[in-house]
Amino acid sequence: MSPRNRELESLARQQLFVMDLRRAAAPMAIAAHLGGNGDTQTPIVWRDAESELLVFPAATQVRFARGFVFVELRVASDQTGADALVMPFRIGSTPNEAVATAVSESAPRGNAVLASRWGDVATTITWHAILRAGQTLLARRKLAQPMSIAGVYTLGRVLSFLATTPVSAALVTRYFTETLGTDVVPDLAVLNRRYLGALPIRRTR
Repeated sequence: MSPRNRELESLARQQLFVMDLRRAAAPMAIAAHLGGNGDTQTPIVWRDAESELLVFPAATQVRFARGFVFVELRVASDQTGADALVMPFRIGSTPNEAVATAVSESAPRGNAVLASRWGDVATTITWHAILRAGQTLLARRKLAQPMSIAGVYTLGRVLSFLATTPVSAALVTRYFTETLGTDVVPDLAVLNRRYLGALPIRRTR
């Protein structure tokens, strides 16, 4: 194996293991982070400027499809009464495609008034809640070194979080400077597909 390939494999091996969140546990795991205090039974209030939205974490629903997570929130406002917002998140469908930044629709599905006023806020908070659910799984493990959630993907049955030892931008830049003679970093997705895909990933619950 060439020095360049050994260096790339070393970087790829930073991706250490996968943790699965089963669909039955996903609603409450995500709902616990919608309000920041871990309480899934008490309604919470989101405030934005002069507006307020009542959110019912206990009624959160979650569905998976290959490469997608659908989260339904039950909410209420003075103007609309009780209703629902549904947010589809396009994520990875394999470990090589695991992402930390999802793609979603321009506005949640559901009540048009709520979606227009609260769409950006609800989408952002819900995606962060998904990532924090993975961080909670990670926090339960006894780790020899600091790790973080590097990406999320689903084959359709469970939500899988890829845990990794953080690699600094300086380390990646140094590698490319020393190996290729340039500090211009190419598309790291290529590195993932080419090298991470060939490595065994330990799956844990």
